[in-house]
Amino acid sequence: MTPVAILLFLTGAVLAWRFRVWILVPFCLIAIVATLSIQLAQDQGFATAVGSALLAGCAPQFGYAFGLLARGTLMARYSPRQTVSRKASVAALYRQTSAHDDRHI
Repeated sequence: MTPVAILLFLTGAVLAWRFRVWILVPFCLIAIVATLSIQLAQDQGFATAVGSALLAGCAPQFGYAFGLLARGTLMARYSPRQTVSRKASVAALYRQTSAHDDRHI
């Protein structure tokens, strides 16, 4: 079950880069149903099968959260930084305001 959980976690992380959160609903439902049916077909106990199915349903969600965190971190790391001093922004605002005042005269 551990390799399946790792695969579902990584799949959830990949889904975070391309899709919105609503993709998790059908993906998790398919993972739960598939895991539950496979565990029951292998003559596992019902409690064990339900526990494995819940793990299979939560793994993509944790992977999705990790993917969002990784994407946000990379975007923040490689985005261009805008360093504008306060004097420059005040000067630009003053120029813009004075340009508007000159038009009304």
